[in-house]
Amino acid sequence: MTDRHPATATRQPPPILWSLGLLHGELRGTHGLSLHDYLILGALAEAEGRPVPLTRLTALLRETRTRIASLLTGLEAAGLVERSRGPGDRRTIEVTLTEAGRARFTDAERAAHERLRRHFVL
Repeated sequence: MTDRHPATATRQPPPILWSLGLLHGELRGTHGLSLHDYLILGALAEAEGRPVPLTRLTALLRETRTRIASLLTGLEAAGLVERSRGPGDRRTIEVTLTEAGRARFTDAERAAHERLRRHFVL
């Protein structure tokens, strides 16, 4: 037990949060991606070229449709993803990873794995 007053005690975030913060900074600085951008590209990469409905991305990332659409606007402007209307239902928006997006994700994924390995493996 400590005799320090709770108001003056410094609390360190859990190591996983430090690691995620460092990863976010590395992704942003080196690859031009936010952590959310990276997660979107990863979800699309797992689809192996198949279009992913916007509703699936919102469920995977537990974000609002508006937030994901905003992120996709930036990714699309960078040429990393393409959006299209669903063939069976024109109200459905589908997202596909471009070759440039796949290359950017592959580089970012390598950096992410290295960052996490350095942080969690002795």
